[in-house]
Amino acid sequence: MNRRVGKFTPSLDRAGRQAADVARTFHLTLVLSAAIGVLTGLGVAAFDAGVDHILGVVLDQNVVVLMAAPALGLVTVAVLNATWGDGDTATTDAYVRAYHQRGGRLSLRALSRKVTSSAITLASGSALGFEGPSVLIGGTIGSAVDERFASRVRRDDAKVLMVAGAAAGVAAVFKAPLTGVIFALEVPYRADLARRALLPSLVAAGSAYVTYVAIVGTKPLLSTGGSAPFNLTDLGGGLLLGLACGVLARIGAWAIAHAKHLPLPPIARTLLAASMIAALAPLAHWWFDAPLHLGPGYEAIHWAAAPDRTLVVLIGLFAIRALSTWLCISGGGVGGLFIPLVTQGAIVGSIFQHVAPASNTQLFPTVGIAAFLGAGYRTPLAGVAFVAEATGQPGFLVPALLAAAAAQIIMGRWSFSVFQRNERLPDVGPLAHLPIAEIMSPNPDSIDASLTLDEAVTTMLAQNRRWAPVVDGTTYFGLLAVTDVVRIPRSEWSNMIARDVARTDLLPAAPDDSVSYVTTRLRASDSGAVAVTTDGRVIGVVTLRDLTNIEVLLDRLSDDGPP
Repeated sequence: MNRRVGKFTPSLDRAGRQAADVARTFHLTLVLSAAIGVLTGLGVAAFDAGVDHILGVVLDQNVVVLMAAPALGLVTVAVLNATWGDGDTATTDAYVRAYHQRGGRLSLRALSRKVTSSAITLASGSALGFEGPSVLIGGTIGSAVDERFASRVRRDDAKVLMVAGAAAGVAAVFKAPLTGVIFALEVPYRADLARRALLPSLVAAGSAYVTYVAIVGTKPLLSTGGSAPFNLTDLGGGLLLGLACGVLARIGAWAIAHAKHLPLPPIARTLLAASMIAALAPLAHWWFDAPLHLGPGYEAIHWAAAPDRTLVVLIGLFAIRALSTWLCISGGGVGGLFIPLVTQGAIVGSIFQHVAPASNTQLFPTVGIAAFLGAGYRTPLAGVAFVAEATGQPGFLVPALLAAAAAQIIMGRWSFSVFQRNERLPDVGPLAHLPIAEIMSPNPDSIDASLTLDEAVTTMLAQNRRWAPVVDGTTYFGLLAVTDVVRIPRSEWSNMIARDVARTDLLPAAPDDSVSYVTTRLRASDSGAVAVTTDGRVIGVVTLRDLTNIEVLLDRLSDDGPP
């Protein structure tokens, strides 16, 4: 009977582990991710409603107010950042940076400051997007939920909930759940995906979308109207449009990368940017009869799509919008670049419609969105999904795919996010769980317990070793360290044997003990090495230097800087 029970125990253990994995996955995917989505939807709805209302009031004012409002907004944010001692204005980049940091998290304290700065920046009319704070709200909620329920998830699930929160933020603010999922998975890398977070992101984005639209409605964000048909000539035009968007996005990425590094003190940079933004207001009023250089850019998209716009005016609109966004970034504004990229892509598409009209007047502006957005953040799938969801034009997917691919080719390694990495690094998690047998020095020369200290030290120095396992016959007895021997007067070395000095307080490691487990034991014992044994026989030695090298490798593979 005992033999039968023993025979089936491994199967029962495996079944128990599988059940535990299913329960953990269910909890992570359907419970925590859904809660993150709902909280994010509520948070984004509250932020959007309050800031958008104030922005609408500001944009309806006269030219004098339009000159002063965004300038005062930048100055106010600069003062707040100086008061808080925090010059970090990243939103989407903060998510990307935290994703790549070892143990990286988004804190609630930083969220409160950045949301405040972002609200001031956006409400005053700066040409940035609402998706930046939305990503930050969702990602921070994901990090907070993970920290609260850390005991119920594995260490490698920590970033999963942050990605799910970021997906929820984008899904809510754009009423585009698929775009949210794809963007959150794509944006950490230029040529890869954070695919482990797929299922939690789907649930979080879906619940955030339902929560948000229950409050604000389901009307498409950028409904363009028109029908979907296109011909082969239009496909060729879309391909050329993608190449043009790639060139312009690459120039824009270079400009944004240098926006925060102008050779000026921060306050001087802010005042200069504020002055130049103020100077754009009368120019925009004269040229467009509307403050199209301000705000996220939705009005600029609709204005550019009108058939009576001239080519020169559209080129001017593109240039002024690009300059306004660049000034907001260089002046320390806090907001997103997703919608500014969408706006620029739509304007470039409208320019193409004037140069080489497509059979469908809405085709090129819509395809331009996918190409410019996909190139700017290196998120081609998110750009195409955004076209389908936010514009209500799924029939434009084929030319959008071609244009996005062409833009990616031209973009090369450039991106609007300096914290993106090219692709996922090797999974560093297994290094911490690596069996100690994989890094030990095998078959070490041992010291017989009966050797005098004179003989033991002579043998160890000849082998260039500072530690040696001491054996009694063939059985492990303890560990001898040169540092322990030198504490004993030299005159007594010939009268004492290795058994008298060997450390026996640190139990040997087993070959399958993990690197992290052995490291913890070594540091707790204040020892520089540990023997590895099996059945009482010494098969190797691991030093603290060996383990430190593994830790250095982990840190290098999970550094917190740009690639």
